Amino acid sequence: MKTGFNVPVAMLNFNRPHLTRQVFDIIRQIKPKRLLLVADGPRESKPDDARLCAEVRAIFDEIDWECEVSRNFAETNMGSFKRNSTGLSWVFETVEEAIILEDDCIPSLSFFPYCEELLERYRDDERVGVIGGYNFLSNQIDKEKDSYRCSVYSHIWGWASWRRVWQQIDLDMSWWSPEKGKDMLQKLFSNPDEIQYWFRLFESINNKERRNAWDYQLNLSTFSRGQLCTIPNVNLISNVGFGSDAANCMDESSPLQNMPRGELEFPLSHPKEICPDKQADNKIFNRYIQPPVPHPLIQKISGIYNRAKGWL
Repeated sequence: MKTGFNVPVAMLNFNRPHLTRQVFDIIRQIKPKRLLLVADGPRESKPDDARLCAEVRAIFDEIDWECEVSRNFAETNMGSFKRNSTGLSWVFETVEEAIILEDDCIPSLSFFPYCEELLERYRDDERVGVIGGYNFLSNQIDKEKDSYRCSVYSHIWGWASWRRVWQQIDLDMSWWSPEKGKDMLQKLFSNPDEIQYWFRLFESINNKERRNAWDYQLNLSTFSRGQLCTIPNVNLISNVGFGSDAANCMDESSPLQNMPRGELEFPLSHPKEICPDKQADNKIFNRYIQPPVPHPLIQKISGIYNRAKGWL
């Protein structure tokens, strides 16, 4: 993109310069005209954090294209929930729409024009809340069909959205009660296991029995409004963040580690109807969210639903 990419791109970073470098090198190829940088500060209990955080931030001194750069760097450690949620609030206060990449989510080049086209297409369409780039079922999709489908699950290993969506999120879950929550879930899902799973999850967050995360709140918000997430028929994101230095995804043998990514073909073929692909969503629930036969690996790393960071 010789003239630069028009959609603002935001990066969420912490203390992994080797990962930030990989994502930055892709972003450098598309040359966004607006770049928003969010970073958490070092932990006092980790002596190496100060150096690592400094190395991450130094990477952004290498921006060598025409670009308006905004930085939101924490001086001390805020923790993943507070840093990412406040950082995203800052992003969407600054710009109307943005592409969001965490430091371990390496995108394909076609991820960017895909997001650009769908951000424009669904900008004022309340049925769509998130443009997702990750596809767990990529190898099972008929590539001759539409370029993307819609899901009730918001996948945020590489995503894009609008200010209108972020500002509707209630990070404190102040509206939630067992009665309201169960009623909402019963209207959204027909599978009793799915209703029960999500009810217990949100109840545990509300009761502070489970570690909080902004991605849970994003999904709760889209659930409550019946908003959908677009999923490309080709996986466009490789999550390379599994390992000992990860906050949650520590098992490097995970099949989700560095999942192969491809490239979408253009022009995009848009679905005629904006509705969830229930068959695909059922596969996601049964295989990754609540598999019928518990497996230690799947239980440990199967998506955002059982952890405080991920693609929800």
